[in-house]
Amino acid sequence: MMAGGLPLVIVQPGAIYGPGDTSQLGKLFSDFMAGKMVQIPKGLAACWGHVVDIARAHLLAMERGRAGESYIVSGPCHPVEEAMELTARLTGKSPPRIRVPVGVMQTSARLIGVLEKVVPVPSTYSSETLRVPAGATYHGDNRKARHELGYEPRTLEDGFRAMYL
Repeated sequence: MMAGGLPLVIVQPGAIYGPGDTSQLGKLFSDFMAGKMVQIPKGLAACWGHVVDIARAHLLAMERGRAGESYIVSGPCHPVEEAMELTARLTGKSPPRIRVPVGVMQTSARLIGVLEKVVPVPSTYSSETLRVPAGATYHGDNRKARHELGYEPRTLEDGFRAMYL
């Protein structure tokens, strides 16, 4: 398509969060806010981008991005454990105590993978849902987007304050 003249600019957001978040991470945080016991995967980390900042980054890319270039438009990188502790501090709730080690997540994913072939399992406990966070980090460097697009994502604390306070 680009060879045909399409001035394509690619944006690559990180873990998008904000009001109405229906992702697995969003469900984890909404369950926590609802007082449900949640388990935090140890080692999972991502670059968190507030939905408003990500939308703004798309507009900046359309206005200022160079055709053929890609831009990581994530926010700051934090482990899920740290993000959950921040949420607990901001809301006055006790942080979750269950921190699931990587090996347990990987073993559970394999076992559920066999089980889900014969029995339906909830999406929050599918093999894929358990495998993906098993010690994964989703880090990206947004310096190019900052420099070329003028992208300025908010801090995780500022984004969570807007959500929870």
